[in-house]
Amino acid sequence: MPDPSSTERHGLLTGRTTGDLLILLIASTVCFAVLASGAGLFIVSVLHPESDSSAGFHAIGDVINTLIGLLAGFLAGRTDADLTRRRQIDGLERHEFTE
Repeated sequence: MPDPSSTERHGLLTGRTTGDLLILLIASTVCFAVLASGAGLFIVSVLHPESDSSAGFHAIGDVINTLIGLLAGFLAGRTDADLTRRRQIDGLERHEFTE
């Protein structure tokens, strides 16, 4: 069991960049809003089955599709940045050894 008095902390948010934290904050806010909207629409459709809530469900679906696209783009950008950084590091290491 880890020592609680230790200054070393291991957690979900430790060691992350500010950009990562900002993305997590925005994503969690949007996910909460989508879940709350979905729950609200579900309750309305159960309590008032005669009401047409299809437009609301379509809007939530559009937001979810947009979030999936944004996540894919974010991950692709991160992967490309990591590969570029590794290539630069490898190039520097090779350059140091050849001199």
